[in-house]
Amino acid sequence: MGKISKSVHEVMAKQKQKLNLGCGLDYKQGWINIDAVAEVHPDLIHDLNQPLPFENGSVDEILAQDILEHFTKEDLESVVGEISRVLSTGGKLMVRVPNLDDIIERFSDDKEVRNEFLYGTTAQTGIFGAHKVGLTAQSIVALMLEHGLTVEKIDPQETNFWLEFRKEKTIKRLKSITFINQTLGMGGAESFLGDLLEQLSQRIEVNIFTTNKIWVNELKHRKLKAQSIPVVIDVIGNWKGLLKAVVLFPYALVVYTKLVFNNKSELILLSGFPEKVLVSLLSKIKNIPVVWIDFAPLQSIFIKFFRFPKLLYFLAKAIPIKVIVPTVSTKNLLISQAHISLAKMAVIACGRRIDRSKYQNIKKQKGLIVCVSRLEPGKGQDLLIQAMPLILKKNPQAKLVIVGEGDFATQLNKLIKTLKLENQVTLLGRVLDPLTIMAQAEVCVFPSVWQLEGFGLVTIEAMALGKTVVGFDRTPTNEIIHHQQNGLLAKNNDIKDLASQILVLLSDPKLANKLGKHAAQDFAQHYTIEAVAEQYLRELNKAFVWHHAAMILEKLGVTL
Repeated sequence: MGKISKSVHEVMAKQKQKLNLGCGLDYKQGWINIDAVAEVHPDLIHDLNQPLPFENGSVDEILAQDILEHFTKEDLESVVGEISRVLSTGGKLMVRVPNLDDIIERFSDDKEVRNEFLYGTTAQTGIFGAHKVGLTAQSIVALMLEHGLTVEKIDPQETNFWLEFRKEKTIKRLKSITFINQTLGMGGAESFLGDLLEQLSQRIEVNIFTTNKIWVNELKHRKLKAQSIPVVIDVIGNWKGLLKAVVLFPYALVVYTKLVFNNKSELILLSGFPEKVLVSLLSKIKNIPVVWIDFAPLQSIFIKFFRFPKLLYFLAKAIPIKVIVPTVSTKNLLISQAHISLAKMAVIACGRRIDRSKYQNIKKQKGLIVCVSRLEPGKGQDLLIQAMPLILKKNPQAKLVIVGEGDFATQLNKLIKTLKLENQVTLLGRVLDPLTIMAQAEVCVFPSVWQLEGFGLVTIEAMALGKTVVGFDRTPTNEIIHHQQNGLLAKNNDIKDLASQILVLLSDPKLANKLGKHAAQDFAQHYTIEAVAEQYLRELNKAFVWHHAAMILEKLGVTL
């Protein structure tokens, strides 16, 4: 907290408070001049990374000239939050920040001068003189909107922007969204999205439209506003689905046009591939902000049908304001393969709502290995089954239970018979509550080597139960499981090492319990649906104010 001189207290008592933040040598009479550097002799020596020593709404005018660029992007959030807190309703904020585009163009022939303008100088004030963030007109207007500050004037001044803001009575917040999704089945994505939408609906209005009637009924059971979409257009499945989509496209266009143009929500959230293209284009026409969720890399989809899906994706990829992904690996692949702008990307892990008390009294079965996943090539159940003879050589009591359904079951059953594992491996199919099976396990395995794997929701479900998970050392599994910290990782695609890691846990219950305890702690810290929904809401709100900032700047005649 800063130190205020006696004379400043007298000024504060006699007149309306006006703050000159980061004053440097620009000392202004009649203002409270604030700086972290004592050598410039401010009225108040104060580091703006700390809360301002003023009451809520007690300041009428604030000058932040050549100061905001000296904070990191993350610290700037709290600095602006403090400015908004102390500023009175109707109070004025004046800001000057570097105009990076002008600087780069103006000093294109003098790169050393350009760099000093861009990065600042530490010659006089040390680290306080360094520039740590670059701001555009839209980014600073959006940042201020998040904190209840509306721009009234923006004036490009050679190498700077001069902006004036007014404190509003209320902060502009997102109040409603529409979620549109085409899905042909129920899987991990639907489980997560159901939990997410339920949490979001406790904070804002959520309207849901999906092609899956079973999911609609489940969402309605959760008291959510869900309706069916009567048409499916599958452009990423097989040739039959693509031809059907071409035939149904006129009908789909009518359905989705009505859905979008009758929509009264402030933002549209999309997660399926076809609607990302069609709904995004329609939303752009109606000027509704759009956010995408991409759960997995798209390269294997892009190469289908002579790269037709890639063409569709590239037509629409500039429209969403944000693209939310669950892992860093998916983010990096979307940047490199789909050329999504880095500035649009936000990484938010998936989460789950799990009542641990429901499973805590279920007894473990010694030697039980459990794998829960959809049965299809790439999910790794075949690799796990092939690892079982190696496991049984050292632990004859071991049993493997595989939970899930899918066409791959036929091939897995053949493999079980070939390896003569009928008494040791069981395919349970679909069960109502797979967590009850996982709760009985000594070891849970997530052996996916699928190219389209986006997260692996069953991994965090097992972690929530305090189970140690074994998986392959590949993305995205190794972003969730950290070897010998909250689980074990086998060499990628290595059946022998997969068996070895499982045997480590079966032979060392103390280690399994220790890692399982850390896994449960990680779940509580990172993967609860409450925490994840809060992150989603924050990013959705940022997208909403970013769109609103663009509209304000357009009215002010500022070219973006």
